[in-house]
Amino acid sequence: MREAALELLNRTMDEQLKRSEHPSDFPALPPIPAGRYTDPRFEALEKDRLWNRTWLLAGIASDLPTPGSYRLFQHLDRSVILSHGKDGRIRAFHNACRHRGSPLLLEPQGRAMRFICPYHAWGYDLEGTLKSVPSQHDFACLDKAENGLIEVQCDTYRGFVFINFDDDAEPLRDFLGEFVALTEGYPLERMVVKDHFFVEMACNWKIAYHNFLEIYHVNTVHPTTLAPHLDSRSFVIALYEGGHMRFGTRKKGGESLFKTPPVKPDDIAPVFLENTVALPTFPNTFFSLDPVGFNLQCFWPMGSDRSVMEVRQMGWATDSEEDKLYWQGMRAATEHILSEDLCLFENIQQSLRNGTIPSIWAGYQERALYWFEEEIDRRIGPDRVPADLRVQPRIASFMAPRSA
Repeated sequence: MREAALELLNRTMDEQLKRSEHPSDFPALPPIPAGRYTDPRFEALEKDRLWNRTWLLAGIASDLPTPGSYRLFQHLDRSVILSHGKDGRIRAFHNACRHRGSPLLLEPQGRAMRFICPYHAWGYDLEGTLKSVPSQHDFACLDKAENGLIEVQCDTYRGFVFINFDDDAEPLRDFLGEFVALTEGYPLERMVVKDHFFVEMACNWKIAYHNFLEIYHVNTVHPTTLAPHLDSRSFVIALYEGGHMRFGTRKKGGESLFKTPPVKPDDIAPVFLENTVALPTFPNTFFSLDPVGFNLQCFWPMGSDRSVMEVRQMGWATDSEEDKLYWQGMRAATEHILSEDLCLFENIQQSLRNGTIPSIWAGYQERALYWFEEEIDRRIGPDRVPADLRVQPRIASFMAPRSA
């Protein structure tokens, strides 16, 4: 973490521990309309203006180790091939044959040096070029050079693979913004996926994501699992351009909330040993940089009132049996902690859907939640959001400066 960001973290933590009143310069936050989590109009706006135009975390480079390695991204009513090319570059293609739209790959992961359509055997190379068409003479107007796979914009940062369905999107590094400075001193590029699983939820994706944008609930919901390890009073938030954020919470003794794994880097910066540093990264990703590794969570919509949490357990490279047992235990611990939250989400969604409550409230400790909702409207375009579904912009002036 760069010096300016570290100074901001430590200074605001010290100030927060002394705070006993609502900050006099921070505005009261207006209620957030319930329709943002139930209304098909808002869901359609998100699909068009958010999911189709924003950089999305799609994979991990270490899962694509050699030429021909591939993984499928299968969210948002999309199927996208992430493929390691012969030239070492990771590319993304829509998983659709140019003949009649059949998926080229049916397994979620594997190795393929060519993409051969299982329907009519049209074949493509790893660069997406159409190479072979059975009975090509029957396609009088077909130009193979013009009918390669449709590429999706794809880029990587320190081993994390992102895609964007907008060909005119800003460069990935510009999009990530302060994330670059905040992760210095944490060896992201050396991480591997220890486990990868999905949790389906009977709620809007934003309701689930909200849960991870505050720790106001930790003492109540996680009294024996998380609360004993965190000094919740020290919790601080930095709001950054683009809807990104940084959370910081001091630990109650020890370098980690969890026991030490068999392998752990010795070059992790002290800030990540002394504090829990979380980086909610717009629009739907949550990093929490613990020295033992962390759960990388992405929240995907499956309709206005259903969603899925994708969880990758990120750790350090080793194939020892001790390490495998460690991560089996981490999976069980993670599922237990998540279960403490998940039991609430369906009923929250029900209350919003049936009109029991017309809006939800966010307090000062939940300002990250409000910042996230403001950014969604900025991405959609405030004038496009129906008046009854808008959030009122209130806290842009409290955005933290980027580090030099």
